[in-house]
Amino acid sequence: MSVVIGATQLTQPGHGAQVRSVKQVVIHPYYDPADMSYDIALMELDHPVQCSPYIQLACVPDITLKVSELQNCWVAGWGATAARAQDSADQLQEAKVQLINVQLCNSSDWYAGEIHTHNLCAGYPQGKIDTCQGDSGGPLMCQDNNADSWRKHIGKGFSNITNLE
Repeated sequence: MSVVIGATQLTQPGHGAQVRSVKQVVIHPYYDPADMSYDIALMELDHPVQCSPYIQLACVPDITLKVSELQNCWVAGWGATAARAQDSADQLQEAKVQLINVQLCNSSDWYAGEIHTHNLCAGYPQGKIDTCQGDSGGPLMCQDNNADSWRKHIGKGFSNITNLE
């Protein structure tokens, strides 16, 4: 298995892209595929990635950070750009989103209790802007309200972003 880092277009990754082989995948010990709780894994790459204008580090949140209070959040991915679309995007997509209360996401009109309490919902209550099929595993990036740094949370798509815990 390999990963491509720093690409913004799938068909032409460009000179800023780097390819690495995956040496090992470590799945969270509490991961439960039934409810997608703890939907996170670490990948050890065969050699280090070099930072560049296309590749930057993101801070992992401190355990005391209340992610639900963050306001300036974005999602990114290669997923479909329309509901029920068959094809993924060739160009990396991004969208500004709001974090949505998990209780609202779990209401009968939304996900009817399918969102685990360790997960986050992001998008807009009126819909139209969020992640879509093919975006699973993509980041939810939020700027820390008290700093200039960004915090990254990786997770499943469909407005269901997993908090790193």
